[in-house]
Amino acid sequence: MLALFPNHQAHQTVFADARGTLDRAAFMRAASALAQSLPSQTHCLNLCDDRLYFMLGFCAALLRGQCTLLPATRTESSLADITRKWPNVTALCDSPQTFTGLACLQLEALQLNAPLSQDGDGILPATMAAELYTSGSTGVPQAHHKTWGMLVEGAQQLAAELNIDGTLLGSVPSQHMFGLESTILLPMQAGLTLAGGCPLLPQDIQYAMQNLASPNIWWATTPLHLRACVQSGLKFPRLAGIICSTQTLSPDLARAAETCFQSALHEIYGCTEAGAIGIRRTAHSTAWRLLPDWEMSLRDKNAWISGKRSPEALCLSDHIEPLPDKQFLLHGRHASLIKVGGKRMHLDALNQILLSMPGVEDGAFFQPVEGGRLTALVVAAEPDSAALLRALRKHVDPVFLPRPIHWVNSLPRNALGKLPLQVLQQLVDHLSR
Repeated sequence: MLALFPNHQAHQTVFADARGTLDRAAFMRAASALAQSLPSQTHCLNLCDDRLYFMLGFCAALLRGQCTLLPATRTESSLADITRKWPNVTALCDSPQTFTGLACLQLEALQLNAPLSQDGDGILPATMAAELYTSGSTGVPQAHHKTWGMLVEGAQQLAAELNIDGTLLGSVPSQHMFGLESTILLPMQAGLTLAGGCPLLPQDIQYAMQNLASPNIWWATTPLHLRACVQSGLKFPRLAGIICSTQTLSPDLARAAETCFQSALHEIYGCTEAGAIGIRRTAHSTAWRLLPDWEMSLRDKNAWISGKRSPEALCLSDHIEPLPDKQFLLHGRHASLIKVGGKRMHLDALNQILLSMPGVEDGAFFQPVEGGRLTALVVAAEPDSAALLRALRKHVDPVFLPRPIHWVNSLPRNALGKLPLQVLQQLVDHLSR
């Protein structure tokens, strides 16, 4: 059996926000009461945005032996796919919003203060805990299943690497792999207090950090939010540490973030299929360290990993260069390798260069047709195509210069800061008319 909260004492705080605090004993009473309220089903769809209700729903489902479904999006089509696969599934919700074709259990309307109905909080490692979906940034989202043992192992590996304690604030949703690992599983397994809320704008992030009582604040975030905070000019409290993932972080932004928050920034490399795979201090090293429970090998130019978090070896979708001592370099996704004029380059690398250009607030390259001329979508306060091309020409081969450049007010990034391929294609098609 593996405990939900192996490092929290009975009266140690598990969750805190403006509504108050919950210690482990009170949280387990609430989770146990919710577990009793769940319909009899094999799967449970968790659509809660509120950090407390999400964690309560996730733990209640585990106590009932139900697998939590975590779709990548909440579009009608993605939810329709869920209901076709699981026709009688009930969705846990924390708002009065209704979802077509779904029976919803509104958590804020329930009384979650019943006596504890079971002893301990141990869950069998083989319990199917979650079904997560890839982001769709390189195609159609794919489902991946996680047992409780897999999730616990990943969280414990991160906790050991980070030597983390205190309070964790998240600026990422809990429904995706990085968000689930960093804002739910890591606090549960490492004995942390999880802070409520999911602040996204620099002013909201600053306010949330300033109003946390803990002297040791950790922040789970993305390069998108880091960049916004660094560029905001706001003064932020000193943090105990930062955990960042979802897109490759540039060393320049990492160094700027460490200065801004006066703390170490730890970048996580991972994927939905495996969870966290490697870690690095990006401000100081371009090389990643493989987490101890993984082994990596190279076969036919593809990197494979194996370990107890996966029942079989996994082929990674990134171009990886193994180094001695379980270290490696990451050169970009195989799917992002493009060819223009007989020359090859990763879109990931081009995007890093674009984001480093003066005046660029956000941006991305896109290749509408394989082998064709690149286009770029750019957000800037003062659009100037000629100046941007001059700056880019110093860093990239002329064949990769974008034609045209589309200046936009914002990019259609999802909650993790990623650009789903279909959404990006639709935007480019619209701008090209």
